[in-house]
Amino acid sequence: MDLGLKGKNAAVTGSSQGIGNAIANSLADEGCNVALSARNQDRLDQAVAELEAKGVKAVGIVCDLSSEAGCKKFIDEAAAALGGLDILVNNVGGMIPGTIDSLDEDTWATVLNLNLMSFVYTTKSAIEHLKKSSAGRVLCVSGVTGKQLMPGALTTTIPNTAIHGFAKVMAEQLGKDGITVNTICPGFTNTESWGPRAEGMAKMRGITPDEVRAGVAAMTMLGRWAEPSEIGDAAAWIVSERNSYQTGTVVEVCGGYTKYI
Repeated sequence: MDLGLKGKNAAVTGSSQGIGNAIANSLADEGCNVALSARNQDRLDQAVAELEAKGVKAVGIVCDLSSEAGCKKFIDEAAAALGGLDILVNNVGGMIPGTIDSLDEDTWATVLNLNLMSFVYTTKSAIEHLKKSSAGRVLCVSGVTGKQLMPGALTTTIPNTAIHGFAKVMAEQLGKDGITVNTICPGFTNTESWGPRAEGMAKMRGITPDEVRAGVAAMTMLGRWAEPSEIGDAAAWIVSERNSYQTGTVVEVCGGYTKYI
């Protein structure tokens, strides 16, 4: 199925590796031009080269998305390099294991600025560009910890639930401009960043990282972790022209981890 993404321009935050990079690759596979962001130039250059090999235009922008200025820099440079924006994917962020007693003020500032406020600031800067598109799309990447309790995931539970609310508000505000805003909740995915996360969670629970991974897999209906490409392909569908009447929703791609009705 042609998703109608060929020639579209997308900006994806936190995209030199992990789920963000998988989403960028799935978009590029459909012929979409992509602007990537990261703080590491070498990883960014490698990611750009991989996308360019697919025959699309790709640009890498080094920026710090924990500030409004950094978010605006990314959007402005992405739009200038690609010749406009049709799609924004807010993906940057990560979990810092901890409890209400162990997390200090500086850690909370880092978590909320990167995991939540970056979504607000990049969206704010992208709106003027998306309004010029015939099929403007915003996709926020949160996680299942925003839908179902997971002990030890305090630093993602709070921003993820806020992301869902933010996306719903933006969907209502931007609907009149034909811009859809949705959220995707990936399940537990085999990415590089899950190495230290599993170690941190294992330390908190007094078990091994392998036991953490096995326990998570057992909680899904499919009995396994996701591969990054599975998340990327789902995201590409959500932001495509084929998906024109879905907005304000939270889509769980989690292998059946969440079990509420």
